[in-house]
Amino acid sequence: MTALLPVLTLLIGLAIGALVGNRLASRQSGPDPLDVDRTRDIANATLATTMRELIDVNTRLQAEATARAAAEASQQQKSVHDLVAPVGEQLARLDRKLNELENKRVEDSGRLNTSIGSLASLATSLQKETAELASAMKNTKVRGNWGELQLQRVIELAGMTEHIMYEQQEHIAGDGDAARPDMIVRLPDSKKIIIDAKAPMSAYLNAINATNDIEREQLLTKHAADVMAHVNALAKRNYASRVDGSLDFIVMFVPGDTFLTAAFDANPEFLEQAIAKNVFPASPGTLIALLRAIAYGWRQEQLAENAAQVVALGKELYERVGVFTGHLQKVGTNLTKATESYNSAVASLETRVMPSARRFETLAVASDQALPGVSPIDVTTRQVSLPELEAGSGNQS
Repeated sequence: MTALLPVLTLLIGLAIGALVGNRLASRQSGPDPLDVDRTRDIANATLATTMRELIDVNTRLQAEATARAAAEASQQQKSVHDLVAPVGEQLARLDRKLNELENKRVEDSGRLNTSIGSLASLATSLQKETAELASAMKNTKVRGNWGELQLQRVIELAGMTEHIMYEQQEHIAGDGDAARPDMIVRLPDSKKIIIDAKAPMSAYLNAINATNDIEREQLLTKHAADVMAHVNALAKRNYASRVDGSLDFIVMFVPGDTFLTAAFDANPEFLEQAIAKNVFPASPGTLIALLRAIAYGWRQEQLAENAAQVVALGKELYERVGVFTGHLQKVGTNLTKATESYNSAVASLETRVMPSARRFETLAVASDQALPGVSPIDVTTRQVSLPELEAGSGNQS
C-alpha cells in the first residue's frame, strides 16, 4: 500500500496539470479574468481535496502498516518464545540436576567422612584386639582351647553327627597313662580315626613381629621344631594299640594353614618325618575334605541300610498281600455258597411253603395283609484272579 502513494500523487498532479493546461488554452483563445479566478479556485479546491484524501490514505496506510508491523512483531515474538522456551526448560532442568548432584555430593561426602571415622575407629579397635589375641595366644591353655574350638567348627562344616560319626573327649584307659583325644571319628566299617588338635604358635607369632630377617628365620625354625615336638608326643601315645578298631595313624589338627606352611617351609622334610611316625598333620582345609569324605561314606551306608529295609518291608508286604488274598478268596467262596443256599431256600419257599399258606386266604382265616414275596439273588461274587498273588495263597497263616 505504501508504494501506491507516489503513483496516486502523480495521477492527481497530472489531472491538475491537464486542468490548468485546458484553462491556459482557453485563455490563449480568449482570456477571461473570471475564468482565471474560477480556475484558480477550482485548482485550489481540488488540491485541498486531494491533499485531504492523500492525508487520509496516508493515515489509513500508516495504521494498517502499524497493525501489520505489530502482528508481525507479535508473531516474531511468539516464534522466538517457541524457540527459546525449550532452551529455558532444559536450562531449568539442568539447574535442578546440578542442585541434586550437589546435594548428593554433600551427603556422600558426609557419609564418606563418617565411614572414614568408623574405619579408623575399627582399625584402632582391631589393632588393640589383635594385640590382645597375640598376647592371649602365648598362653598354652588358651591356645589349646582355641584349637579345640576350631576343630569343632571344622566338624560342623563337614556335616558330621556326634555320637554316630564321631565322639569327643572320649576317655582311653592305659597302663598308668590314660588319654583323652579331642575326637574319635567312626568309619562305616567299624574302624576309627583318632584326631588331636595342637596349636603351637608362640614362635610363629614372635616371628611375625621380628625386626629383621635373621631373627625371623630363627623363630620360624623354632616354630617347626615346636610342631615336630607335638608330632613326637602324639606318636608316643600309640593310640592304634589302645583303641579297638583304630587305624594305624593319628591325625594332628593344626588350626591354621599358615602354621603348617611355615613349618613346611622351615623344614622341607617335615611331612615325611611326621608320616614316618604315623602322624598326619592336617590344616582346616585338609581335615574338612577328609571328614566330608567320611560323612559321605556314612550317608551311603545309611542309604544301603534303608534300601535293605525297603526290600525286607516289600517282601513282607508281598507275603501278607498273598495271605490276605487267600482269605478274600475264602470269603468269596463262602458268599457264593451262602447265595446258593439262600436261592435253594427261596425255591423251596415258593414251591412248597407258599402254596399251602395261600390256601388260608381262600378259607378266610388269613389276615388282610398279603404274604410278601421273596426273590432269589442273581448276583454272584467275583473271584480274585491275580496270578502274582495266587502263589502266596499257599503260605496262608
